[in-house]
Amino acid sequence: MGELKEKASDYSQAFGGAPALADEEGRARKAAKIRAVLAAERMYDRADLRILDIGCSFGIILKFLTPAGGFGIGIDMDKHLGQPTPEVSFIRGDAEALPFAAQSFDVVVCNHVYEHTDDAGRLLDEIHRVLKDSGVCYFAGPNKYDVIEPHYRLPFLSWLPRNLADAYMRITGKGTAYVEKPCSPPVLRRLLHKFEIINYTEKILRHPDRFAATDMLPVASLKRRFAIMVYKTAPFFFPGFVYILRKA
Repeated sequence: MGELKEKASDYSQAFGGAPALADEEGRARKAAKIRAVLAAERMYDRADLRILDIGCSFGIILKFLTPAGGFGIGIDMDKHLGQPTPEVSFIRGDAEALPFAAQSFDVVVCNHVYEHTDDAGRLLDEIHRVLKDSGVCYFAGPNKYDVIEPHYRLPFLSWLPRNLADAYMRITGKGTAYVEKPCSPPVLRRLLHKFEIINYTEKILRHPDRFAATDMLPVASLKRRFAIMVYKTAPFFFPGFVYILRKA
């Protein structure tokens, strides 16, 4: 078992993350953003939507995403999973070997998960396999070249070679090793070669009201203007991305 898989078995307790992952109001806001992007792709035009949420944790986001008449399945390696409902089920399992038949899902959600896998390429191969030809994957995550690493809030942590990053973690008292694996934009594009990529990052920056993102990017704020400027002038260093993936 890889380092990340070992950590994932108790991930909800890492980073002091359990309160945030169990915060229904906060998770509902995240679900609203994802749902707005899926709605823009007309995925909610059908009622019997089948959704797979990879890295679902307690499953709160999945419950908000699953429409009446639809069905959602959450999968996570964490031993702390959500409670099932008639519309939503949960499985403890490995996203690099999904226990589902090919073309099983209309929507796959992979939201800030790829950097927590031992082999992101295998994860994406599995997403491609279980996604219906007409389906979409909501795929979002961090950029390796984000100046402030998002999990530990350490400047330039993810830029460093692994041995230096591990030492940085120990020196700052954040842990014994840096095991997360965020990718640079070029590497990520190569990993996504089987998909058509629809980039929603700039769309959300331009229209936060349309994508339920005004809590993070108030329309008239300096923060939003600065974010747009950084994205336009230095996209290689932009903190993260939101993509819709379709089978090429």
